[in-house]
Amino acid sequence: MKTTVPKKLFQKAEKLIKDKSLSVTEPRKNILAFLLKNHGPFSMEEIHDGLGKNACDLATVYRCIVLFENSNLVERRYLGDEILRYEYKDMDHHHHHIVCRICKSVSKMKYCFISEIEQMIRDKGYSDITHSLEFFGVCAKCNQK
Repeated sequence: MKTTVPKKLFQKAEKLIKDKSLSVTEPRKNILAFLLKNHGPFSMEEIHDGLGKNACDLATVYRCIVLFENSNLVERRYLGDEILRYEYKDMDHHHHHIVCRICKSVSKMKYCFISEIEQMIRDKGYSDITHSLEFFGVCAKCNQK
């Protein structure tokens, strides 16, 4: 499933990595560019497959993703199936997902209504607030079967 990534996304990935004061390596650029191009979330194995088998080994993907998560570049998602998945953490665009319980397809929900609740939490004196909210249902395609 190797995905072709435009050069400008490699440049953006390189800048993001540098902005976090991390060493810029080819595997790191490849992994982050893949996540910038493709809407996840993806498991470690899906990221590895998406890069192509010769890009780097699976252990390198694991190390890079952990480093990116600790650096606030990627976000971990749990979709109720015992698999951790990751996606690029776009600070300008927060979203949630709806997961089909039958076919496991994942769709992005563009609107987040939690911001009002987060404001109430800020008003109570909390800071650095995050949340994770995923929805589960049966998609239209599976409903037709």
